Amino acid sequence: MAVFVGVVVALTGARHSSGGGCDSSSNSSSSSSGSGGNYGGSTHYDDDDDYDTGSSSGGGAQSEGPSAEETTDVKIDKCAYDPVEGLVARVSATNSSAITTYSYTFDVIFKDSTGKELDTGTAGILTVDPGATESTDVVARQSASGSGSGTCELSNALRMSDSY
Repeated sequence: MAVFVGVVVALTGARHSSGGGCDSSSNSSSSSSGSGGNYGGSTHYDDDDDYDTGSSSGGGAQSEGPSAEETTDVKIDKCAYDPVEGLVARVSATNSSAITTYSYTFDVIFKDSTGKELDTGTAGILTVDPGATESTDVVARQSASGSGSGTCELSNALRMSDSY
């Protein structure tokens, strides 16, 4: 798990792909369920710590971990306003491999109806078997005011092989 979190921290780049839009009248539903977990909103990793020890070392051995790669296996199935939770994105990962089990990480960018960014949630779906689909809900911590409508966009979708 520590390696997985380290990969998430190290690989949150600036590449974006678009997701789905929604409003409070969304009628779609998803019947898939699975593992992975609901990370419930934003997670911020600050990797530019201001620690200065006055010394440096180099040439040390690097630990080997899973290699992350961009993927199109992840998509937003539903983006809707829930009166209790606020803006919620149902995200699924369908493992396109026939032989390798993958885990997925991604960001969901929540925007209000005017396009103003409300929140970014970082989440993951762990251990998706070849050909299988698993899903999770990502909840915005700050919701759109007024009508409750908004959009959800997928960003930084990565997959890592579980066999490292």
